[in-house]
Amino acid sequence: MSIVGIWGEDKSCKTTLALTFPKPMVFMEFDIGGFDRAIYRFQKEFDQGLIRYESYPLPMTFGKFDPTTLTVKPSRMIVGMKELFYQWASKYITHLRDPEVASIVIDTFTLHYGITCDGFLQEKQELQLPLRPDGKGGDGKELRSQLLQIEYREPNTRIRGIIYNAKAARKNLILVHHARDEYKPMPQRDGSIASSATGKRERAGFSTLGDSADVIVHTYWDDKIMKPFCKVELAEIKQLEGMVFEEPTFDKLDKTIRMMKGIS
Repeated sequence: MSIVGIWGEDKSCKTTLALTFPKPMVFMEFDIGGFDRAIYRFQKEFDQGLIRYESYPLPMTFGKFDPTTLTVKPSRMIVGMKELFYQWASKYITHLRDPEVASIVIDTFTLHYGITCDGFLQEKQELQLPLRPDGKGGDGKELRSQLLQIEYREPNTRIRGIIYNAKAARKNLILVHHARDEYKPMPQRDGSIASSATGKRERAGFSTLGDSADVIVHTYWDDKIMKPFCKVELAEIKQLEGMVFEEPTFDKLDKTIRMMKGIS
């Protein structure tokens, strides 16, 4: 395995599964908290330095702090997302070049994708500086508040570069994702068609991950037998799709893949 996507609800053992992958490992955490909940199961490997931890907390972007009055003033400017992305990217490239690193975990890739998009939007906003007294950009236009659909090409290209460079460096890249409601066009009471929740859940984040991932699994917790499971949703080996693993680990997945490939 090389590129693996893991998604599921909160506390469905997503991080625990990610931590079972080959060591030495670098764990790059954006969604702070999951690592601390899961690491006790891998304390020996952590103490031996086989699991290295890095945290990337989100900046506070809800306003501009005024040190003279010790208050936060509302602001539409995005601050810190671009800097956070490039801080992370510098470390990531270093890990790709480190021959000792076998696996890199990004937890969660859902937040990472949002940071990538917001960082690019921040770059767009900065092109409009300085702002005019009326709050508009220096170009006379309203301050950018979102990317145009065509502009998502750049963040998506950056994400693909992250993934394909892990493949080129022959690293295991484990991308942990949140879950979200699934929406599809559905008939309404008035006969119209509108996007509505289907009642199902899906992976949240980079939607075309399936184009480059080797395996994508959905983790879940069974309340009846009090154990975690994962179901393979997408795999390079099609026979693997639909298989369910109880208390999933890298070794269980890898052993099954090797057996299907006829590798001892």
